[in-house]
Amino acid sequence: MASIRRTIAATAVTMLALVVTGCAPYGGTMNDFGGAIVPPAEFSTKTDVQTLDEALAHADDLVRLLGGEWLNAGVPPGVFDPTDRSGWSSGPCGAHNTNQYAIFLQQVAPVADPTAKIEQVREHWKRLGYQVRQIGPAETSKTMFTEIVVDLPFGAGLSFNASTTGMGITTEGECVIKQ
Repeated sequence: MASIRRTIAATAVTMLALVVTGCAPYGGTMNDFGGAIVPPAEFSTKTDVQTLDEALAHADDLVRLLGGEWLNAGVPPGVFDPTDRSGWSSGPCGAHNTNQYAIFLQQVAPVADPTAKIEQVREHWKRLGYQVRQIGPAETSKTMFTEIVVDLPFGAGLSFNASTTGMGITTEGECVIKQ
């Protein structure tokens, strides 16, 4: 049990570090001029609950596809449960008075073939009709780190990364004006 708590704590710290350093996507879209967060041109009219449910459903879709136990960075961090709305908070999405949920999941376990996992998710997303773009070639990294991303309406997005040291899922809900 102590080992699981240490793993969860380490995962939460790692995910927080990725967000703080800008290595993990959060809100809006990144521009090509210094990485500033750009709010979407239009905001969703959905409620916070609806956008959280959609972000959790997108995350659960990949968890079911890939299998295994996934840890989340909710408060408190723990094993991902797509039916549990508690512990998730929203943040601004590049504009004053806006909200957007971001779900960060991680599976910290060696991955024998990260490229195969990337291709599995890429093909799944393509079957769903999404346009997938890749961030960085795996050949430049010792761990074969590769990330693929899908941009969705209203600043929402999906991201999956894989390396020899683990896998990560990020889903961002639609950007809404605070109510």
